[in-house]
Amino acid sequence: MALQAQLPPANSPEPYRYDEKSDFTGGLNLRADQFNMGENESPALMNISVDPRGGVRRRNGVTKVNSTELTNEINRLMTHYESGQNQILATTIDTGTAQSQLYYNDNASGDFTGPVQIGADNPFFNTVQPPTAVTFNGYTYISNGELLHNDSGVTTVSAMKWDGATATAMIPDLDGSDNHFPCARYLAAWNEHVWVAYTEESGTEHKNRVRFSKVSDAENWTATDFIDIDIGEDGDFITAIIPDQNRLLVFKQNSVYEILGFSRDNFQVRNVSRVAGNRDGCQPVAATMGVFFWYGEKGLYLIQNESVVYVFERLYPALTYAVGQPALTLTNPPSLMWFDQKLWLSVDYQSEDNLSGSNQIDRRNTFVWDYSLGDLGAWVRYDINARSLLAYRPSGSTHFPIGVTSNITTISAFTRISKLDDEEVDIDTYDASFNEIESFYQTSWFSGNRPTFIKRWGKPRNIVLSDNSTVIVMCVYKDYSLASSDVCYSKTLTGPGAAATWVSNDGLTGDGVWDTSEWAAIGTEDIYGFARWPTIGTAKAISLRFSVTPTPSTRGKWGMTSIIGMYRTRRLR
Repeated sequence: MALQAQLPPANSPEPYRYDEKSDFTGGLNLRADQFNMGENESPALMNISVDPRGGVRRRNGVTKVNSTELTNEINRLMTHYESGQNQILATTIDTGTAQSQLYYNDNASGDFTGPVQIGADNPFFNTVQPPTAVTFNGYTYISNGELLHNDSGVTTVSAMKWDGATATAMIPDLDGSDNHFPCARYLAAWNEHVWVAYTEESGTEHKNRVRFSKVSDAENWTATDFIDIDIGEDGDFITAIIPDQNRLLVFKQNSVYEILGFSRDNFQVRNVSRVAGNRDGCQPVAATMGVFFWYGEKGLYLIQNESVVYVFERLYPALTYAVGQPALTLTNPPSLMWFDQKLWLSVDYQSEDNLSGSNQIDRRNTFVWDYSLGDLGAWVRYDINARSLLAYRPSGSTHFPIGVTSNITTISAFTRISKLDDEEVDIDTYDASFNEIESFYQTSWFSGNRPTFIKRWGKPRNIVLSDNSTVIVMCVYKDYSLASSDVCYSKTLTGPGAAATWVSNDGLTGDGVWDTSEWAAIGTEDIYGFARWPTIGTAKAISLRFSVTPTPSTRGKWGMTSIIGMYRTRRLR
């Protein structure tokens, strides 16, 4: 017998329906119209990481490396690789003299040593052009395309050779004899050769020239071993070179080329793209999926074999300076890093959220893109104030990301380096003091089954997690407007505290007490909780922002795995 549906009595309320969000893997999207934003995307977030399984968590902390800051700002991080020890190299720029000097750090655990000398001389890299470095056969060669200065003035030194303890002067002769190295802006090692680009030869700049060394010898160069790439076309010039599998990619401002072959007799050049090129001052980065680079005022591109893909679409409005949008500026070049299968991007960013000194001069933010999440990957935003990012590989130890960092309470001065993804700390220590990690995540719109109908919203519920007692605030936005929140509520999340003990609660034990303390699953520090919030009221759609502004007593990681909006659709009149 067929069952007949029965309508509720005339005066009884419609039962609550629910709209649930348990997948947040879309990440940050500034491009989409708020009305059409994806269910798993967010219009605003900060210091939040996306879990591939669907939840979100507050990011890890930042820990300074060198307690003693350098006198001048660091303008480039590089590395020197050798057996048993991999060093961090840094050059600092004196804006008054437009010169930079080299310092080194043995293992990213203390202060820098330097400036590096050549014998009794103090060498200076001339101009503010950041140098680049290449390690080959146990030595690192460093040049910025200008002849080095010493205490007495201009010398004939084209590059600095570094063995981990001593620097040696290199001479720019291209006569096929030993102990020489060209004066060039860009350096790379590929196919058993050292390659340089944008050279200075006998006082003349060759902005479109690429040179290669003798096989397996970085200090022997012949005058005829060079390739000039499309000289004069569109006024273009080389901005970077980087190895990519079986080719050497050569970037110009508006185009990309590849060099193929196995020896000086069959090297050949082929154009890859005239659609985009690399911005001057931004170093491309190689990844498992291709090579990322920043083009002009457009954002990030990815080269995969023969294709060039735009990967900045979701954040592009940050470059348009539209009213009501955050502003990403390019006064200082962007910095790229590939670490932990994610792309890290550091840019000047004025967010207007008035959190963590976000409006200070030269304030940087770091955006992280996880390509494994969804078809287009997922972006998140960190308020990490860093330049010149570097994936550091200490010899025989765990790899970790570092960056040139500044404090965030005054005008930026990038005189230190820091570990950027330190899961052992819950604070940021850019300098002698520390900064709490403020964080928030805002959902896309809960609109129910009728986006334009007025609804009576009940009490939202969500599953939260915390590894410490933390105060979380939920603010409500209504009807597709992010101008201001309607109302805010707060709750305290209770973390696990200390480990429990096999003693009854007689006041003689510590924080963890058997049969009293909260328990968490084995192998985790998190406790899951269920939060029920007050009734929201009437609206066509709602968006919820969850934020934590910690203090020393309410510090710790927090996150969410599910949010449910309860609603009734109001009757039409």
